[in-house]
Amino acid sequence: MAQDHFYLVKMSNTAKIIGIVGLILLSVFVLVAARNYLSGGNNINNNIINNENANNDNEQVVQLTMKNSNYYPNIINLKYNIPAKIVVDTNTVRGCLRSIVIPDFNVRKSITPNDNVISFTPNKRGTFRFSCSMGMGFGKIIVN
Repeated sequence: MAQDHFYLVKMSNTAKIIGIVGLILLSVFVLVAARNYLSGGNNINNNIINNENANNDNEQVVQLTMKNSNYYPNIINLKYNIPAKIVVDTNTVRGCLRSIVIPDFNVRKSITPNDNVISFTPNKRGTFRFSCSMGMGFGKIIVN
């Protein structure tokens, strides 16, 4: 055991710094993801879209952008059982926020400039979370 301790002392300063920085970054990521998950989106700006782009109750269209490092709007109201399209603005939505997950509607999609529309039918009533695949960006869909 004394030899193991001696080995750690002999580590280069660069290796120690890289290890410490890595541990700090991992800790920050875990804390942010946990806060987002546990808050249920309550700590977000309450930017709400009441879907006014419904096309004669045949389709709902929502424009999704990014503002302050999160989805905007981050609360989207949809009508029950009417097909919905979320059109993602690839000029503003960047990084991991391009990988969008809506678990309750079995949606998981990576957005590209050539494929930026998420289509699904909200067939359940209630409040549902959506997020990027890493849990860093998040929001709610309210289905009435």
